[in-house]
Amino acid sequence: MINTILRLEFEHIFPDEEEQDILFYLKKISSFTLLNIIGFSNTNPQPNFDNFVSNPDVREDIIQRVIRFSKENNIREKPRLVSRESSLRLAEIILSNRDELIEENSNGDRDSDEINLLKSFLIINKQVNSKQNLTASEDNLEKLVDMSIAMMFSTSDIGIFENNDLELGKLIYGTITRFEYLIEFLQSNEEYEYLVTALHTYFAQENLEEVSKQMKYLFGKLLELKVKNGFKFQVEDEDSLSFLNSLASNEIIEDDDFTNLRNYPIYKLEDKTYSIIDYFFVVDKFYKSVKFILKGSFHKHHNLPAKDRTFFEFFNTQFSEDFLMKRVLDQIFDKPYFIKKAVIDNQDNEPDYYVRHNNRIFLIENKDVLIAKNIKSSGNIEKINTVLKSKFLEVNNKPIGAGQLITSINQIVENEFKFDEFVNTKKNLTIYPILLISDRIFEILGINYRLNQWYLEKVIEKLSDKYNSNFIKSLTIIDIDTLIYWTPHLKKNDSNLRKIIDVHLKKMNTRKKVNHPDLEEGIIISNKNLTKQIAPISSRFSKYKFPMELLVEKFKDVIIE
Repeated sequence: MINTILRLEFEHIFPDEEEQDILFYLKKISSFTLLNIIGFSNTNPQPNFDNFVSNPDVREDIIQRVIRFSKENNIREKPRLVSRESSLRLAEIILSNRDELIEENSNGDRDSDEINLLKSFLIINKQVNSKQNLTASEDNLEKLVDMSIAMMFSTSDIGIFENNDLELGKLIYGTITRFEYLIEFLQSNEEYEYLVTALHTYFAQENLEEVSKQMKYLFGKLLELKVKNGFKFQVEDEDSLSFLNSLASNEIIEDDDFTNLRNYPIYKLEDKTYSIIDYFFVVDKFYKSVKFILKGSFHKHHNLPAKDRTFFEFFNTQFSEDFLMKRVLDQIFDKPYFIKKAVIDNQDNEPDYYVRHNNRIFLIENKDVLIAKNIKSSGNIEKINTVLKSKFLEVNNKPIGAGQLITSINQIVENEFKFDEFVNTKKNLTIYPILLISDRIFEILGINYRLNQWYLEKVIEKLSDKYNSNFIKSLTIIDIDTLIYWTPHLKKNDSNLRKIIDVHLKKMNTRKKVNHPDLEEGIIISNKNLTKQIAPISSRFSKYKFPMELLVEKFKDVIIE
């Protein structure tokens, strides 16, 4: 169920006190406490207003203030003080004002530290709350989708779930796999040697194999720290120190999307002691950030201006689509009886990936897209919807993503599909349109539902009376990490992917009616049902047990006997 618990703000607890700028309170906190709060977002559970302050008298006063505010405003759910987003924002503010808050700091009062830290969180919460610009909707489900996307879009890549152990493990496995494919791709062509050099030089290593080893050492440390609920560690090895120093910086600037923290997700506390600012930022460094490292080298090599899009066209097509996607899907559809798209000279309207088994077709478009940080962090559903349409449906009346899928579906229905002549002689083929995405931010509640509504409008308009929902399925959106993670299961049986998709589409397209004598309980049940309806496909296969020996296998070259 969507978590709409209230984030406490300054005026909620201290209504009679004049609120100051956040630096006013941070300057009163000791450097020891400020340094130890960096990386705090990784811990679980995060503290709340009723256990944040150690002084019992101060703690009881805070509790009573929150109780009074809740009663006066008819708030039934327990409000929240600290979230991962607020902890990250606090770390960013501390690091961006490092000289003033840490180097020139001589404070040391524990009680004063805690109350000023609490007030700092309250101020940050107000800033976060103000970004959630939700508009009314005529339909409860549509309003729920709006709320979900607006609330979760900005922070969807720092762990969608509060207990994100499984999510982190999945991301680590997927990222190692992607990075291994990237190395293979870069080393497959001598023309890419300058990109190879740029990448291993950036991480202060002699070659990409050493970068891969250091990455795995670091990921292993993340898993160890996750089990211990910690975020600080020490390193002695000189190569590892050079590698970690490439991930750390004392120069951090505040940014709406934590851009600097994403670029430098580790903080150097002392000579050989480091703090993980955020687990997910560390892992993303080796795919999301790597793309921009390569972009800089590509632009320099080809003497291109900063805003030129040539690199992204190259990377998204040559690597993300033709290399990564094809290898992942070829592992899943590896039987000789699977029919793939024909290779022909005229490639107009060619689907990114096509596979048929008898009368069942999987039609796949790959989308490795970026969302501007001002949109991603805006909390404005109208702006987000506009960008989603331009990235996944059409732009300037040109179909892209789901729009391209509709073009292929229409060709198959009209028996004009040139990439598999067999389908031009058949009717009533079952078609599964799939958008394969590279960024997990599109795996939040509501995205697949929203894009499917737009897809259905377009495909019904295009096919008219030839549209049949029994044969032309709704749109499925799945991220590449989920596909990589599920591959062991999907390879076991040809029908496994279809079965997961069928379950997903049935739940997404079915609205359960609630008839309960207790109105309040009925509303709760209804919200839970609606939340399940708009869930992503990655959440539909909860019983899946990933073969852990495959994760261990990824670390075999760095495990010390």
